[in-house]
Amino acid sequence: MRLSIPQPQLLKTLQVVERAVNDRSTLPILTNVLLETTERELTLTATDLDVGIQCRFPLIPPVEQGAVALPARKLTTIVRELPAEQITLEAKKNHTAALSCGTSYFRIPGLPAEDFPTLPPTESPEQTLVSQGALKTLITMTAHAMSMEETRFILNGALLTTQKDTLVMVATDGRRLATAQTPATAQGKSPPNVIIPSKTIRELGRLLDGSSEDEVTIAPLKDNQLTFRFGQVTIITRLVEGQFPQYEKVIPSAAKQRLVCARQPLIDAIRRASLMTTAASQAVLFEVGSIQLVVSKESAEVGSAREELPVSYSGEPVTVAFNPEFWLDALKVLPQDEVHIELTGPDRPAVIRLPEFTYLVLPMKVA
Repeated sequence: MRLSIPQPQLLKTLQVVERAVNDRSTLPILTNVLLETTERELTLTATDLDVGIQCRFPLIPPVEQGAVALPARKLTTIVRELPAEQITLEAKKNHTAALSCGTSYFRIPGLPAEDFPTLPPTESPEQTLVSQGALKTLITMTAHAMSMEETRFILNGALLTTQKDTLVMVATDGRRLATAQTPATAQGKSPPNVIIPSKTIRELGRLLDGSSEDEVTIAPLKDNQLTFRFGQVTIITRLVEGQFPQYEKVIPSAAKQRLVCARQPLIDAIRRASLMTTAASQAVLFEVGSIQLVVSKESAEVGSAREELPVSYSGEPVTVAFNPEFWLDALKVLPQDEVHIELTGPDRPAVIRLPEFTYLVLPMKVA
């Protein structure tokens, strides 16, 4: 195997696939990236057996075909330090690779390519198509609500499902819930209804181009796996097994009692009040009146904070406590400058309801 490739192109591709590498794996081969060449193409693959990322790009002939598995982090570090010139990479018969660029030369020991896990074929007749920008928006609007608690494995990801011609993503940690939807450009006979692991969701959010109308192909694979193909990138992921909560049942009907205020001043007030929270006392108080919202936090350990905001509220005055991070996560991704929050009582969930986004957050109890 021998090829020549520009340093910026190789570095960019390595940085895409190495995110699937698990440095703590007990299997040495999983700390490697697989490089394979055909007559006109180089394919880089990395996997931790749960998520696999593959990236292809064309090469200028002549190219000697072959394959080698090389340490992913070390290879990326070396390529990053090389000048932005043409790199020549040659795999030897003893599973080592010679890397040269300008006056620099490296010899990197690797592992046999045949030891690398084989990713499943990604072709499937059942395909759902959606633009990169639309899928990234779904992730941006919902990923913050995924659970980080390992004991709640069914919530350590996001539900991807369909409603007629609409693709829907839902995430919840049991204390808040976010759901977003977008039209699908095409659907197979069996559209997805799956739970995608949080790691895959984060990688998709990182790799997708939010301004691109190019399509992402979503297709089910055997053994409870799903693939996403876009541009030169393919992501193959195992799915979370189990039944996602029936989220529709916990979203209340639209309420007439609505708090209306400017989004950025609300973010600022909540962030400042959160400076006075502690691990044992996280709740921030919202005191809502017809024309004023008071955001406050008082702690015997660190002191107190209080801020008043002009608002419009159509219900009875109410005082309710929330985790400030839950609000900051949602408010910062909203596109509107004005936010409408349904508030019906101190022990009832608050809801932001938009045509393509719904966010629900439960209040906290204050001793």
